[in-house]
Amino acid sequence: MEPTSSALSSIANLVKTIVGAGTLAIPYSFKSDGVLIGILLILLAAVTSGLGLFVLSKCSKTLINPRNSSFFTLCMLTYPTLAPIFDLAMIVQCFGVGLSYLVLIGDLFPGLFGGDRNYWIIASTVVIIPLCLVKKLDQLKYSSILGLFALAYISIFIFSHFAFELGKGKLTDVLENDICWWKIHDVKGLLSTFSIIIFAYTGSMNLFPMINELKDNSMENITLVINNSITLSTILFLIVGLSGYLTFGNKTSGNLMLNYDPNSIWIVIGKFCLGSMLILSFPLLFQPLRVAVNNVIIWLEITFGNADPNEDTQVSEYTRASNMRPISMTVDDPTQSNALAGDATSDDEQDRLIPNGNLDNGSIESQGYRNNNEGTMAVPVDNEHHAPFVKARFYWITAVLLISMYTLALSVQSFALVLSLVGATGSTSISFTLPGLFGYKLIGSDSLAVGKMIPPRDRFYKRCSLLLVFYGLSVMFLSLYVTLFNTPDNA
Repeated sequence: MEPTSSALSSIANLVKTIVGAGTLAIPYSFKSDGVLIGILLILLAAVTSGLGLFVLSKCSKTLINPRNSSFFTLCMLTYPTLAPIFDLAMIVQCFGVGLSYLVLIGDLFPGLFGGDRNYWIIASTVVIIPLCLVKKLDQLKYSSILGLFALAYISIFIFSHFAFELGKGKLTDVLENDICWWKIHDVKGLLSTFSIIIFAYTGSMNLFPMINELKDNSMENITLVINNSITLSTILFLIVGLSGYLTFGNKTSGNLMLNYDPNSIWIVIGKFCLGSMLILSFPLLFQPLRVAVNNVIIWLEITFGNADPNEDTQVSEYTRASNMRPISMTVDDPTQSNALAGDATSDDEQDRLIPNGNLDNGSIESQGYRNNNEGTMAVPVDNEHHAPFVKARFYWITAVLLISMYTLALSVQSFALVLSLVGATGSTSISFTLPGLFGYKLIGSDSLAVGKMIPPRDRFYKRCSLLLVFYGLSVMFLSLYVTLFNTPDNA
């Protein structure tokens, strides 16, 4: 399918992926962290998460065809034996969060309209199933925009309620006695709520579909999308977090909506917006979940030899990719392109330019390349396409996942511990650890492939990628420790 996504629709999808129901827990983190530390942690999470997204984008540009980028593609090119483990982290993250959304839907709508929780969970299929059947992330842009309107209402309500109460002088006592402006209120609570802010920025699961579908998927445009998405998400987090905490102080609940008068019509509307946001957010999590499950199946077929590469184009693509250098043959500067073409005369240099050092046009074409008529440069064949799903696999994976998720949602009431473990492992892996591992191994490989030194900027990104790995592992172990041994009783 041709790329059709604009920068605006990509920003809408990425912001909606990042900003979910967890936004309402941000004020609770301020309760423990205090205003200054809470703001600093949000800025830290914004910078590190944005860096992770940027590193993944840079890695996609080292692929032969950047529009075939995915976690699985990068895994097969860098750490092929670990590919299923990485995809399992994605499955755990998306399945767990999606399941929590269904449980929250069942908890939320009966209080608004009455009826049994199971009825409302099943009723959500009317909207969720059609949205889960779309094959391109860009087709969810309108539902994402509706979800952003719902989120905007909640954010505006929280801020306006704070401003209204402040104007009436009702918050004087709270601001003077309950608010910790410059110091940490509760060190134990800081450890317990640290993961709330870190996990709030998780959005990397939909980055690669966004990159693949962008009409202009240059690094400049991708960086623009990432920067705007992180900025908008940060503004929303700060507005909700500060307004909620400054309104209720030490009485701030883990779900801010519980602090307001449940009989207020504005709160009823807000809860309806929250429920709508959950329904519209579910397909954004389901898309990468389905892809990850398909990737594991592909890996099993490759590993155990049950697939015919001549029939399964994706297996053929990944089998070929796993044996080739992940280099990009596209050079934007015509002068640089001619210079590279003129300089590459030795067999060693040709090895860097062409996988396996083969300059024969027929061989190049068969591997997804064509000669660019300048003697040595090879670029991707224009009509090379990625086949993410074969035959009816798209539909039966969708059916199995939806049935299993809805069955679990109807049978469980709460699984806060499981969800916390999901966030500590899956979210940390796909946001920090994996981007760092990929970036350290791939960034600069396109320069080395054409016999050039790695530019200073790319060397800087490689070092940042290594730091991301250690940062991700530290966050994961800290979050696991807090979840298992240090969870507060009043969260």
